[in-house]
Amino acid sequence: MNHPTADLRPSLLASALRYAERGLYVHPLLVGRKEPRWRDWETRATLDPELISRTWSRAPFNIGVACGPSGLVVIDLDVPHDGDAPPADAAGVTDGRSMLDALVARAPGAAQVPTMTVRTASGGHHLVYRAPAGIEVRNSARTVAWCVDVRATGGYVVGIGSVVNGLRYELEGSTTEPVELPGWLLTLVTAAAEPPKAGGRRSGAEVVTRLRALSRRGSRAERWASYILVSECTELAAMGADTGRNNRLNLASYRAGQLVASGLLGQQVAEDALTDAARACGLGTGKGAYAQEIEKTIASGMTAGLRRPRQMGDAAVRRAGGAA
Repeated sequence: MNHPTADLRPSLLASALRYAERGLYVHPLLVGRKEPRWRDWETRATLDPELISRTWSRAPFNIGVACGPSGLVVIDLDVPHDGDAPPADAAGVTDGRSMLDALVARAPGAAQVPTMTVRTASGGHHLVYRAPAGIEVRNSARTVAWCVDVRATGGYVVGIGSVVNGLRYELEGSTTEPVELPGWLLTLVTAAAEPPKAGGRRSGAEVVTRLRALSRRGSRAERWASYILVSECTELAAMGADTGRNNRLNLASYRAGQLVASGLLGQQVAEDALTDAARACGLGTGKGAYAQEIEKTIASGMTAGLRRPRQMGDAAVRRAGGAA
């Protein structure tokens, strides 16, 4: 019996090849889903038309576009989910697009420049930009603003033609090529991605509130991964002195790294959340201790976790053609 989306195979193949022709690296996602088919998707993402043709001839895989290898920064303008209210000081803001409009109005000299725009299956938008040369931008989730995420090095976005929950990702407008990320927007996303410095400690309650917004977005597997990150950080943030906080941070970083390796969490998102939780429980509060206690521990745990990817329902993933 043919898969119900089997007729999408030619169009998905054509779309994947068009991305590659533009110099944008692609990798297959599971059929009808947003999770990577290849566990080491970022290193295996390809421009090779023969490999792309062989891969997409096997099944109507959705398309992942690897931002880092492609030199892209994607501004993900999300739509709110149940119980997800805009900030009290954001009058007239209803979603990520209107939030970005508000940011433009506030930033001196800011203007939205037409660029390649993709309407997502959920009704949001991906604004696709070329990353400025020599500047690395990392993933972030709502650190720029409400319903505004960033996908860059270490992240990927779902490509045009992909179908999730019966809804297609589609090019919107007439601009088909990414333009360079505007300077004002680069300043905004890089400033938002900076980790908190010593003395910037958040309370445990603030950490939990900020993290819970993550667990209401994305695919089922992405929400599952976010729930795990929330649980790990909530437990860490609540720990007191002399309770093995550094070991707990290492374990939480390891588990987060496993999810990052599977493409279900952005590495910068995970590291920022772990840093907040570590500071909430009192790690890194002494002079010079920030780098020693937090950055080193997160890097150690994260590196170990990246070697052992973890997916939701690995058996189901293998049956669907998971790792190859």
